[in-house]
Amino acid sequence: MPPLPYPFGTPFVSLSSVDSTNDEARRYIQAGIAVPGMAIFTADQQKGKGQRGKIWEGEKDQSLALSILIKPDFLTVQQQFLLSALIALGTRAWLATQVATDQFRIKWPNDLYWNHQKIGGILIENIVTSGGEWNWAIVGIGINLNQDQFPSDLPNPVSLFQLNGKKSEPATAAKSLCASLSDFFQSAMNKDEQKILEQYQQFLYGSGELCSFSRAGVSFQAIPLGVTPQGELLLDRIEKPIQHGELEWKIKTV
Repeated sequence: MPPLPYPFGTPFVSLSSVDSTNDEARRYIQAGIAVPGMAIFTADQQKGKGQRGKIWEGEKDQSLALSILIKPDFLTVQQQFLLSALIALGTRAWLATQVATDQFRIKWPNDLYWNHQKIGGILIENIVTSGGEWNWAIVGIGINLNQDQFPSDLPNPVSLFQLNGKKSEPATAAKSLCASLSDFFQSAMNKDEQKILEQYQQFLYGSGELCSFSRAGVSFQAIPLGVTPQGELLLDRIEKPIQHGELEWKIKTV
C-alpha cells in the first residue's frame, strides 16, 4: 500500500458540544468543506452513535469523542474491513502507551477492551457512490477517559483513569491519538494485507479461548480463530464465517 498522503488531525476542529461527531463530519462533507485527515472532536457529545443503532453514552469532559475524515484513495472499496482493522489496531496501540500493560484487546469487530471490560469503541461510516466509488470514511472513536463510576446498566465498563490513576485532558488525548494513528498507518503501509489481519488476530479478544455466544436465541460456545479479509469472524465450531450482527458475544462479568 502507498504511504498515507496526509496526517490525521489536521485540521483539528474542537467543538464545545455536538450531537454526534460522526454526524457533524457528514455535515462537513455535505457542505463541501471536508478536508482529508480532518478531525472533529468534542468532550461533550450528546447523542454519540454506536454499532447497530446503539447510543454511546458519555458525560462532559469524561470521555473522548472523535471523528476523523479519511479519503481512502490508498485502499480499494473491497478493503473496507482493512481500514477498520488498521484503526482498531492503531487505537489499541495508543491505549497501550497510556497504561503500563498490554492487556488491551479488540472485541470483534471494533470494540476496545481491557481484560473483560470495555474502554472504547469505533464506528466507521463509509460513503460509497452508486457507481461503487469509496468517497469517504468517517471514523468515529469513543474512549472512556476520566470516569470513576458508570451507570449500573453498562456492562463491564472501564476508563483510562481507573487503569492508570491519571486524569486526561480530552482534547490533548484526542490530538495524541490522532498523531499516534498517523504514525501507525505510516508503518502499516509497509505491510501486506495478510500481515495486518494476522496482527488483528493476535489482539483479537478471546482468540484461542472458549467463548460464549448467542445466535437466534440459541447459546453456544466456540473458539475465535480470526477474521476473513471481509471482516467475518471465524469460529472453530461453525463452518460458515460469521457476519457482523449475526450473533451476540457473551462477555464475562467482572
